Amino acid sequence: MKNSDELNRRFGIASQVYFKQLPDGIVVAEIDNALATATISLDGGHVITWWPKHQSSPVLWVSKLAKFIPGKAIRGGVPICWPWFGAHPTDTKLPGHGYARITPWVVDSVRTFAGGATEVKLTLQETDLSRAHWPHSVHLSATIIVGGSLAIELTTTNNSDHEITLSEGLHTYFQISDIADIHIHGLEGGEYVDLVNGNERRKQSGEITFDGELGRIYVNSDSTCVIEDPRLNRRIRIEKSGSQSTAVWNPWAETATKMDDLGANGWRDMVCVESANALENSLTLEVGASHTIATTYSAENLSTD
Repeated sequence: MKNSDELNRRFGIASQVYFKQLPDGIVVAEIDNALATATISLDGGHVITWWPKHQSSPVLWVSKLAKFIPGKAIRGGVPICWPWFGAHPTDTKLPGHGYARITPWVVDSVRTFAGGATEVKLTLQETDLSRAHWPHSVHLSATIIVGGSLAIELTTTNNSDHEITLSEGLHTYFQISDIADIHIHGLEGGEYVDLVNGNERRKQSGEITFDGELGRIYVNSDSTCVIEDPRLNRRIRIEKSGSQSTAVWNPWAETATKMDDLGANGWRDMVCVESANALENSLTLEVGASHTIATTYSAENLSTD
């Protein structure tokens, strides 16, 4: 269902949830409740923005050059990578990070909670296009709760008559002051695959800092991560469950200039910390089995203990 008038009749909530179609055709849900504002694209089931009202700046980052075109991945927010994370394992012609982030999703329900938060439930329906990308029968749903924190659950159910294997991730972009000034805690001592240096296996020493391009997948880790940003006087906390991998990425200057939806300077005020199941942490689901990967994002001042 893409018609914004029909969506508003069925799911709109006065002064809180409003559906509208953008000029290039994407339909978004705009949420403005007592706790936060957010924008969710039905193309990709993609949370584009989230700005809790107790924060002086947004928590999610979106590129100024992002393209909001059906079938095109949006640079920023929380892209859903599914049913493969990164390149397809056998066919490089298929879209990177899977087809879920470039496919329309359907609204199942919208509701508000007594505390002020708003819940949106979405489903990715099977189509001829999805079956061409991945010939398995599955049910994929996303539950998004927008409030003083942002919670996202992605649930896969195997409706096939055989087991399936998949990888997945929530490729989250965070707004920061400057990539050179932040620190990421929570992955100390962890093993990672260094995507920038020939996929070498390495071990993290201390906190993560940045002085050049960085692309890593930390494996066998269910740790909470914290982005510490002294210039914004903020820490962003990424708590997760059902996830055994964490990817951390910033393209730095040279790679960024090759990306037409990022631009020469877009890399400076963003960092990706992604909750995932990838590499040896890929999932195998038996017939009828389900798996949920869940994240909760929150932000607080550094002076808060």
